[in-house]
Amino acid sequence: MQTVLLPLPETSSVLHARLKAIAVVGTAVLLASLFGILTRPVGFLAAFWPANAILLGLMVRNTSYASLPTWLSAFFAYLVADLATGSELAITLWLTSANMVGVITGYLLFGLLGDDDRALRRPLSVLYLFAISAAAALAAALTGGGAATVLFGRDFISGLEFWFVTELVNSLVILPVILAFPGFRQFGLSDRRVRRLRRDELRQMLPAALLLCSAAATVVVGGPGAIAFPVPALVWCALSYTVFTTSALTLMLCGWMLVAVSTGLLAGSNSPDALGSASSVRLGIALIALGPLSVASINAAREELLRKLTHSANHDMLTGTLSRRAFMDHGYEIVRKQASRGAPTSLLMLDVDHFKSVNDHHGHAAGDRVLTEFARLVSLTVRKNDLFGRIGGEEFAVLLPGTGLDEAIAIAERIRGVVENSEIAISEDDAICISVSIGVAVTDGAADACLDGLLAASDTALYRAKSKGRNVVHVA
Repeated sequence: MQTVLLPLPETSSVLHARLKAIAVVGTAVLLASLFGILTRPVGFLAAFWPANAILLGLMVRNTSYASLPTWLSAFFAYLVADLATGSELAITLWLTSANMVGVITGYLLFGLLGDDDRALRRPLSVLYLFAISAAAALAAALTGGGAATVLFGRDFISGLEFWFVTELVNSLVILPVILAFPGFRQFGLSDRRVRRLRRDELRQMLPAALLLCSAAATVVVGGPGAIAFPVPALVWCALSYTVFTTSALTLMLCGWMLVAVSTGLLAGSNSPDALGSASSVRLGIALIALGPLSVASINAAREELLRKLTHSANHDMLTGTLSRRAFMDHGYEIVRKQASRGAPTSLLMLDVDHFKSVNDHHGHAAGDRVLTEFARLVSLTVRKNDLFGRIGGEEFAVLLPGTGLDEAIAIAERIRGVVENSEIAISEDDAICISVSIGVAVTDGAADACLDGLLAASDTALYRAKSKGRNVVHVA
């Protein structure tokens, strides 16, 4: 008798995730489509159509969304929005198919990029975004451009041009906001951060304020070149804010411009060739969006590189703790500040016991593993504001600001106990136990206290701890 294996039913969590994806995508596309229809000029296609860019952004940011049911929910959301506003079924199917072709093209092309490029964190990321947006816009325009002939009596080339340019600018102003969104947790600010923002409020808001003024100037001054007025302010924003913030400001500005052009508030729609003029203005807006996004992306990549270089210069390559130089530089400043307040500072000098025998019996790779795991254990034990660094070889130091002798001894004993009771795997089949000797020194809050004195005293205490048999804490 042949056994038939039936597929296991989906767990409730997986089913819930899929239903959530369907609901999120369907609702987002429906609302964005209705908004786009409201901005549609009388007698032609929508001036600002955010639905395609939003759908593409959601799929790229959440690849788990890209399932057949979710794609179908987007397809039906397009249909419902158009049919609910009086469109015929045949033309609605045509336009919806064009929208879906463009989005799917963009999704497949984004799949060729790495995570950093999709999040606009590399210098060339915005150029890739531009190329993919252009390809997706062309695919949608080729599929749906002929609708202009049926609906509005325009030739295919005019419909193709308008659809391509409009779709391109929509992608360039909306997609970056979705792709660069850092997550809601990034917006949680501590009280200290809020106070600092309030102190620097004017300086922080100047680029955005200038952008607002330049946007107003486009209407007050007018003329075909007015759309370029905000460019200097956008560049300043790109140099001052994150990629996400710059993207959000660019979206608000360009979205307003697109609607303003379609309603005649800005120059571009009142010329004899209104369609060609509108396409030209939209293309100009797309290029305006491209500039600050490129600057912001390059600036973000530069800052990330500087952060990595600074971290590499200040941290030990093997253990990830502070390097000796960084520990000394920060330590001198901490001891000086604590002494000026009359507060004590303690220092723990740590040395892994019998480390040479680990290298001799198990090899240097095992020794590196021991040092790495030892540093991890100590890092989990010390407090957030304590300074932890590798002084050299198997010697480490922990600086405890504002800490008296009793508390320093308690911390040292806690470190010693954690290390003693931990087993370190040095291979798949072998693990060893280690211990640590600790020398403790503390200042008395005197104004002349210095790090050099603490280091010397704690080093002497460490030597005494080792002479007592190791795995002990000794106080200078």
